[in-house]
Amino acid sequence: MSTPGLEQASRLSRPLGYRGQILALAALAASLPLLLLVASGDGASLAFALAGVGLALTALALRLRPVDAAARLLRELTRVGQGEAAGSPRFGSANQMLADVRQIASTLEALRHRLSNRHPLTELQTREPFLAGLQDHLDQSTSAVVLGAIRFGDYDRLAAFDQTAADKALKAFAARLQEAVGRQRPLAQVDRDCFAIWFKELGPETAASELQAIAYVLSQEIRPEDLKISPDVGVGAAIFPDDAADAATLLTRAYAALPKPGQPAKALSFFSPRSSTEARERYALEQDLRTAVSGDQLLLYFQPVVDLSERRCIGAEALLRWRHPERGLVSPGEFMPVLEQSGMMAEVGLWVLNAACREARAWEEAGLMGLKVAVNLSAVQFLDPGLNTIIVRTLERHGLSPHSLELELTETAAMADVERTRRMFGELRELGVSVAIDDFGAGYSSLSSLQSLPFSKLKIDREFVSRVDERREGRAICTALIELSLGLEIEVLAEGAETLPEVQTLHALGCNLFQGFYFARPMPGADFVRTLKDPAWLEGLAPAPAPKRRAPQRIAR
Repeated sequence: MSTPGLEQASRLSRPLGYRGQILALAALAASLPLLLLVASGDGASLAFALAGVGLALTALALRLRPVDAAARLLRELTRVGQGEAAGSPRFGSANQMLADVRQIASTLEALRHRLSNRHPLTELQTREPFLAGLQDHLDQSTSAVVLGAIRFGDYDRLAAFDQTAADKALKAFAARLQEAVGRQRPLAQVDRDCFAIWFKELGPETAASELQAIAYVLSQEIRPEDLKISPDVGVGAAIFPDDAADAATLLTRAYAALPKPGQPAKALSFFSPRSSTEARERYALEQDLRTAVSGDQLLLYFQPVVDLSERRCIGAEALLRWRHPERGLVSPGEFMPVLEQSGMMAEVGLWVLNAACREARAWEEAGLMGLKVAVNLSAVQFLDPGLNTIIVRTLERHGLSPHSLELELTETAAMADVERTRRMFGELRELGVSVAIDDFGAGYSSLSSLQSLPFSKLKIDREFVSRVDERREGRAICTALIELSLGLEIEVLAEGAETLPEVQTLHALGCNLFQGFYFARPMPGADFVRTLKDPAWLEGLAPAPAPKRRAPQRIAR
């Protein structure tokens, strides 16, 4: 309860402000010795004393100016944040300033707590508060609860070459997810590219139907600013209490049910004991991969590239293999997705480039001249600003001509940033290194973008080569791509040719370059040298020459 005396003191001190009160007290303290000087009658001493007091008060006033400004600011922030009760007493500016500071600190702490519970990009709830709420619900639940995990599979691939684009796409994906889910379902971002949602009152079948509907909505094309993306959506789910008894384990189970890297995404996958086993095996595989380079477990196989117009081998593609000390040769389809997801692709890619150039130099020393080694570039390597320097130093280290090296980039990676790709391809060609577009046709790129890129070879994706002699649609696509290569004056190679009818059909359409099991499987470097030195090898496989291709009609690029 306030007293009239305190209220009167508050009203008297308020006009002075915090700085004014300090100065008034200082002046009062200085006046006592001045009164003694006046009483003594010493005028000179009094004058000096007055000057000194004046200078001291001026200096003190300047020193207190920031404090006074801070006090006004704090009071204004408090008024704006809370409003000020009319007629509320204030017992001195110093006390009020301390109260204002405490109030602002409390407000800032509440804001910090809120921000720590929200993802800075998507503003969705984060993992910890989401799991806390889920655990509270599970503790009281007497029925099944479904937890779904939704992964935006494009995020890491985009971030590998453009973090800004990845963030834009993630934000647009999250916004669509929020709109699809609505406010009735608890939703959170539980990892950099993964979201979680749980269903309070729905049975497993109904929840599964809703998750599938959400996945369908999310898979539709998104256009964040200048991007156009068809999202790669993976959805996994786990059920309480069948799969786990607590929130954290339930989320882990939902993670395990997500499609694995490199696997085609499904509408929805529920957790099973096999999911957990696969996740454990994948982790063990990743740990083994981290020692593969230093442990001398990686090696290259080489698959010949054949030119039927000249009936000879013109080079080979270097293909990465892993000889595990216990498992033997591990399938590339098993370990390559793990390499990409674990962030080891740049290191391994550099090893492949060095090993391939060293092998190509060994071919020359073995008397096999004029061969070209093709090396696949990952998106991470292609985005390295020092790529050209790395290539030049690698070629110099192994004494290899730039014309003996060909770099392959997938169509999808090449078209991600056409302007940058055009610049990089041009720089590589200036070095004398040829460039090929790999798996062409799988990415559905626009031909207008394609024809502007300075590359030297187009590799038809094996999806179109397979059974081209039987499938009319495959033959039509291959015909169009071969005609396109004619117009662009570039080489065209059929990849994955496995049967004589496939080779004969494509050769008749005008394709002369082939790579596939029909001619040779990938083999170690020593076997490659022995194969090329065997004169019967190519003669026994080559079909009759196809009619010559007509002269190309040049398309301006």
